[in-house]
Amino acid sequence: MPAPCARRWLLASAPLALACLAASALLIAPASSQTATTTATLLWTAPGDDGMTGRASRYDLRISTNAIAGTDTLSWWNAATVVDMSGRVPASPGAADSVAVSNLLVGSRYYAILRAGDEVPNWSGYSNVALIDLRDSTAPSRVTDLRVRF
Repeated sequence: MPAPCARRWLLASAPLALACLAASALLIAPASSQTATTTATLLWTAPGDDGMTGRASRYDLRISTNAIAGTDTLSWWNAATVVDMSGRVPASPGAADSVAVSNLLVGSRYYAILRAGDEVPNWSGYSNVALIDLRDSTAPSRVTDLRVRF
């Protein structure tokens, strides 16, 4: 099995750049069902409260196995799973920030989008889309004992 971040982690560019820091596979179900999950860590640059001034008050992170259809981000956002970010204080503006997202099913593909909010709350626009691709990308081993038999 390759290193977890050797899997395909694709990003689109936008103001809040999300990226994979690490992922690790964990078996959490009994051997009979063999359900494997993993944790992926997303990283971004923290925005401020007012643009890049002051500290934002909160984050809203959503993930889904469904891709965004065309330009309809709002419908995707409303249907996506909310990642619990309660009690999480955003980093100072311009500093690195991150969150680990757990219980992701190995073999699936997830899409993640982040927004930041201030105390009002005013909300930022949507970040870029981070693609967490957990599908099998490991090729079979090379055959090393091919021979002829008569």
